[in-house]
Amino acid sequence: MATYRTIFVGILRQESFLNVGGSDDPYTTVDSPFCRDGRNRPTLRGTGLAGALIATLRRLKGTVPIKISGTHDDRQPSVWHFFNSHPVRNSKMAYRQHVAIDPRTGAAATSALFNVETLPPGTGWPFLLEVDTFRDPESASLARQALLHWCAGRCLLGKEVARGLGWMRLENLREYTLATEQIDLWPCAQETDRYPAYLEETFSDLGVSVEETTTDPLGWVEITGSIEVGVRSNEYGIDSLSIGGHASEELLATWDEHFLSSDIMTESAFDPDFMIVTFEQQDEHGKVSRLPYIPGSTLRGPLRHALARLLKTNGKDLVDRLFGTIEHSAKLLISDAFPDKSKDAPEIKLAWFQHHAEDEFTASTYGSAKFDRVAVIQGRFLWKMVLEKTTEEERAALKQVLALAERGQVGIGGGQWRGHGWMPWKINHWVET
Repeated sequence: MATYRTIFVGILRQESFLNVGGSDDPYTTVDSPFCRDGRNRPTLRGTGLAGALIATLRRLKGTVPIKISGTHDDRQPSVWHFFNSHPVRNSKMAYRQHVAIDPRTGAAATSALFNVETLPPGTGWPFLLEVDTFRDPESASLARQALLHWCAGRCLLGKEVARGLGWMRLENLREYTLATEQIDLWPCAQETDRYPAYLEETFSDLGVSVEETTTDPLGWVEITGSIEVGVRSNEYGIDSLSIGGHASEELLATWDEHFLSSDIMTESAFDPDFMIVTFEQQDEHGKVSRLPYIPGSTLRGPLRHALARLLKTNGKDLVDRLFGTIEHSAKLLISDAFPDKSKDAPEIKLAWFQHHAEDEFTASTYGSAKFDRVAVIQGRFLWKMVLEKTTEEERAALKQVLALAERGQVGIGGGQWRGHGWMPWKINHWVET
């Protein structure tokens, strides 16, 4: 009996924030809104999923068969059919603030502030890929090989993946192989809103779990490491971190157990001028809290400026190849860095720093120039970088600038000239796949 369709089902889980560009609405308050359908649901479009998986297959094989890529005139549609997806559960939208840094001053560049509407890490998206194995039996095997890389956390979707958005992992991947005798059961127009459940109910005896195995090389260099905030190992001072968040962070900020407590401090008195970037997290007991993180863009920008200073004008082409330009995509991709949840990780602690400008004549506070800033003073953050198809020269350049970061000479975040952001980076693994 001939094979009719092969269907892959799973859950795409965000490991970072995600933005999938939507319509350019002139009335929205967000510069880059999230894609939504006619029912106002956040949407991962099938076209975006198709492009991402075809890109994975191209990295893996070098070329993509025309039966998968399709033809420009639509005379030969692809044998891979992707379905739109919506989040498993409703998640609160989060706004990511972006700003270009002036390399001459280290401050925000003029007229370079914009924000992006995102969904937070941990959000799950049902994934469904239908392969027309009646037309091309080999296309299912190619899909399986590419999807195994997504199972290994090598799925990049949406906008700004170089700056940390859109890093995802495919979970619970199952494969259904349908024969021509099931042609009347698939597709089923009445079950389009619940296809994964319909497949399990109708074809439970045909579904098999796809086991994660050692995947073929993609030509990637994967680098993982951590940044630890707190008392220095030599006990000379404390490394702290202050990364400014969106304006809404100030409205969401609350005084909780993560702050250094004071007997006289009350929650009603907590009204910070500068709040750090945070994300919402829910523990196993349902308690919701906000924890700090380091956006990928916060790591990427200082590394670019540091490498440009190291190489000076002679290395501009090398810097552009690694970090990208308007015309060329970046070879270096950096994910968001989130708090380490391992048992030996230090507890996240914050402090509310009070600042003022001093009158040089009276040595007192100058007028009304008093302000405050929230900063992390204890915690460990795990980061990940990926290099795509780089040369030995490009890898050597990255090692050179990371050596500076390991010595704590690449500042990140705000308040760098007030002592924040000069932590030594630690490299845990450098793996070439």
